[in-house]
Amino acid sequence: MTHQIPPKHQSNSPDPSLSQPDKLEERSRQLHILDRDHADFMMFCQRASLPTSLGYLNLLEELFRILSANREYRLMLIKFATGLTIQSWKDTSNELMLDTQLKQDKVIQLALMRRYPQLYNSEKISLEAKIQSLEKPLDAGERLLRNIIQPPQLSLDVVQKGFRSDYVGHDDIVTPTIKALEAWSSAWLQEIYFAPYTCLVGPTMMGKSRLLKELAKEVCVIYICLRPEGSTGEPPRSQLATEMLATPYSEDHYNRLIAAILSVALGFFEKATKTSDRTKLLKEWNKHQESIDSDFYSKVQSKFRKLADLDDAPSHLRSAAQSICKNNFFKSTELKVVLAIDEASALLELPPNKEVTRFQKFRRSLRNVPTCTGIFAVLVDTNSRIANFLPNSRYDRSSRDIGARGGKGLLYPPIYKIASFDVMVPLHEPENWNNLSLPERLCQYGVPFYSLYLGDALTLNEAATPAIVVNRMAMYALGKLLFCDNITEKIEITEAQALALLGPTIGVPLHGQARLNVELTASHAAHCAYLDSTHEVQFSFYPSQPIYALAANNYLYKNERVLISCIDSLACVLSQGCVDTGEAGKFASRIILLCAMNKTVANLKTSNEALDQMGIDSLPEKLIEFPSPVPVAKFLETLTGVPANELPLGSINSYQKKRLLDEGMMFWSHFMHCTHTPTTGSLMEGLHRGLAMQCHHSQKSFDQILTIYLKDQSRDSLDEKDISFCGVQVKNVKNNADTKTLQSWMTPEHAGINISAANPYLALLFDLKYSPITVKEAQAAENFTKTYELPPHGEPDLRQASLVFYELDAFNFLSLELKQALKRLLTTNVDLLLHHKDELGIKYAKQFLLRSDASFQP
Repeated sequence: MTHQIPPKHQSNSPDPSLSQPDKLEERSRQLHILDRDHADFMMFCQRASLPTSLGYLNLLEELFRILSANREYRLMLIKFATGLTIQSWKDTSNELMLDTQLKQDKVIQLALMRRYPQLYNSEKISLEAKIQSLEKPLDAGERLLRNIIQPPQLSLDVVQKGFRSDYVGHDDIVTPTIKALEAWSSAWLQEIYFAPYTCLVGPTMMGKSRLLKELAKEVCVIYICLRPEGSTGEPPRSQLATEMLATPYSEDHYNRLIAAILSVALGFFEKATKTSDRTKLLKEWNKHQESIDSDFYSKVQSKFRKLADLDDAPSHLRSAAQSICKNNFFKSTELKVVLAIDEASALLELPPNKEVTRFQKFRRSLRNVPTCTGIFAVLVDTNSRIANFLPNSRYDRSSRDIGARGGKGLLYPPIYKIASFDVMVPLHEPENWNNLSLPERLCQYGVPFYSLYLGDALTLNEAATPAIVVNRMAMYALGKLLFCDNITEKIEITEAQALALLGPTIGVPLHGQARLNVELTASHAAHCAYLDSTHEVQFSFYPSQPIYALAANNYLYKNERVLISCIDSLACVLSQGCVDTGEAGKFASRIILLCAMNKTVANLKTSNEALDQMGIDSLPEKLIEFPSPVPVAKFLETLTGVPANELPLGSINSYQKKRLLDEGMMFWSHFMHCTHTPTTGSLMEGLHRGLAMQCHHSQKSFDQILTIYLKDQSRDSLDEKDISFCGVQVKNVKNNADTKTLQSWMTPEHAGINISAANPYLALLFDLKYSPITVKEAQAAENFTKTYELPPHGEPDLRQASLVFYELDAFNFLSLELKQALKRLLTTNVDLLLHHKDELGIKYAKQFLLRSDASFQP
């Protein structure tokens, strides 16, 4: 097998002056003969961590050496590793001439690293399972490994009960969806649209499958779930999944299958009369088509086999559709049949030696549905990117193959405005302080799944206490954020996973990050806020959901290495967009505040456990629980390392200081962007939800607002008059001369926040890049308390407690490694010149600047 390798592809040591990503790219070019393979590897690096990417190249180079690989052999090995070749392991081993167990083990490891970078190193996967995963298409192999690594954490009985629970928000969710499908099915014309179908887009647990079930109560829905065989998920795999995923497949295969399904459905509804109870008949139909004991599936199989012996498959589909249209039951509605395909990503899997997916054949067969027959298809899947189901005609070869007869080839817009968020939140607000941190209440915020699961788990006696259920749900929610079930082992965080952990906690900027927007919605529980009609612009975000904040906070607090990786990923994302140093400072401040809150919560929990360790009610294990409210005094003690009553809190008088430190309480776990100046009403709402506010850009005086509630020990009722706040202003510039005057600006009056004139408030200045000489001298003398004193300015405000934090060294509770990561974030700069490392590039970039600006650049 020995063969002279061209110098271009010989392995050389990378240039030591290059950065890690640059070294990675250089090594990839050396090892990959084809530019296409190099480009594929660089795409792989975006979803795999840097260590995994480097490890893959190291192993690839080692295999080239021990196998004496020539050009043809290299291409064959890479084709197998990437999953382009899917065949039996025996055939692969013979083709690659793997004559020893060592060689076989290394090739298996190479392929697992490349195909499943988040799963390959789990000790739970046996050699047999590894081989089985490599003999399957990528999606099927991944599902196999995920089921082995971590079986479902939530009770199937409870999930099933949730599917049968009363539906909330029908008029805002189901009715608009039916109206849209009616309009689109009526507008179907081959000359204008590519095919009569759309897709249902939304994050995990948003209620997409449940929406289909609700549609089926009002419209004839033929529901087919393509969940993998053996999966325990809900809804279960449909019997017709076998025919939908059959091999071989063709356009005629789907023409006959759809015709057979429509014909059997027509046979069921032929018994209907004009006076038949529509609701009752639809209920009977849904039970009939979903039951494995009915003859629905066998009838479809029989009809499908008969059609296979006949020519002109499209005509049979058209005939079945037209017969549906003429039936008495269907005459009364414009939308007659919805063909709903759940877990539809299975249609995108490309079998070995195939160039076109099942989806491409399936959607082309839908073109044969006649105009005005009211038949429309809906494809649903969480983990599939929208571009896969609604491909732009410029990039989709299957649409170009149709040629001129395809007309304009327009696509119907996706359905993504599913108004199920917060539908479980009651109209009345919590009136009692003790109800504030109840899990049953906090789980009502966000997607409906977690609230339903908690209630049903307790009803079915699946757990003794809400805390046990919350612990399971938090682990499950973390898996949804990370798109990784193996969360008990250390994982290498990808860029998308980093944003998925920071999104529900500090909030991250996803605008301008087209690739990440799609990936985060598809695989990491982000919500789709906006999707344009051409499907080329998507804006995703993480709304306020306490259960996801709990899951992310707990994981980040226990794994500082992961938090540091997240901060570095955030810095990388910010450097790619139009973000100035001020914005980087605000992100850093939110991370600092959240770290302080998480540490305070952990300290208080440890203290309480120490007091109760002999109590009979102690839980046998540490559970992930929603935190209780935190005293302001304890929060300040964490931030500074100094007892709160010893801090130089500025001009506040003794009475107000005592109120603030004795009665002041905080209850927040994440940040949410606030589009208007906060009011006592919005501050109270933030308290209810457990969130702090990220101020809008034009907000005066403060960048972050943390609600403070002045809790009178004599009463438990919540009252808006007891609302106050902690305002945080952030500076991220050197030589900040404004520090001496900021104290008088950091007031409710200047900020426009109308709290009670009788209430104290807290003003914090984070001066993250500036430290006066006097402060440095005090730090050197270890007189740390003095360093937190904010210089007074103007008329004293007897309600204002104030502190200043100069540079990151002021936060003693942060580790050195965490401070270093925050420093890297604070120095993030998108200056055009900084993207160029070479003299020619710098000279090129300078020509776009004003001459006066260019003269100041290095």
